Amino acid sequence: MTILVIASQKGGVGKTTVAINLSYSLATRGHKILLVDTDPQGSVGLSLSRGARERYGFYDAIAGIKTVEELIIPTRLAEFMLMTSGKSEMFLEESAQSDLQCLDRIKIFFDNLRELGNDLVIVDTAAGIGAITSNILKEADSVIIPQQSEPLGVRSIPQFLKKIVGIRRGGSEVSVSGILMTMVNPHQRESVESESQLRSALPSGIMFQTSIPRDSVFLRASSLGVPVGLLSPNPVSAAVAFDQLAAELEIKLGLSKNMEKDYGVKRLLD
Repeated sequence: MTILVIASQKGGVGKTTVAINLSYSLATRGHKILLVDTDPQGSVGLSLSRGARERYGFYDAIAGIKTVEELIIPTRLAEFMLMTSGKSEMFLEESAQSDLQCLDRIKIFFDNLRELGNDLVIVDTAAGIGAITSNILKEADSVIIPQQSEPLGVRSIPQFLKKIVGIRRGGSEVSVSGILMTMVNPHQRESVESESQLRSALPSGIMFQTSIPRDSVFLRASSLGVPVGLLSPNPVSAAVAFDQLAAELEIKLGLSKNMEKDYGVKRLLD
């Protein structure tokens, strides 16, 4: 099982959009996905379920109120499961806890998840690198860094990468799957230049080739409580972008998939 975290130094870069739509694309490609919301605002759950605020979730698990198994919510797509952030108030109020206690609880949480047999656990996080997100990254195998394609936003990338280096020096093996440009507007010069400058400044391979466009379709999907891939029988361009991202990630993480299961491919000859 691979633990993949979606995290960024900056808020408003589309972490939740990436987490939901990438999870859905990977699930439709045959991978068994569990999407875990660790943002106290509960953005993943609220984007997919009207009753999310009433559900227990991640924070209830690390507060010791519920077991991991009790918190997993199946969806209509068998390969795609969800865990909401839950009722974070109790855990955060009681957070006169030491960083060590927090790390221990999060470690136990992910140890329990590893026993469930998912191919990939995708973790959506709060903005910034606070104690919770920092400790989640210590348990992760890899991280995707979404980055809004605008001039001020790209300046946060060096800070985030420095944080990852510090976590690795502490003994974690977390790696960077890639930096993902989001909210790219091909008709806005500043947006295009921001992406181009970042690609030329960073080492080859650290950025995903796929970019996520700025598109009102994401608001429509969120208002309906679905990934963009479910908006239409004919995939919209934003859904195609996430399918391309999923294909890139399969290579980066070494994920294999059963083509016969996914696409019904039949052999011409036995």
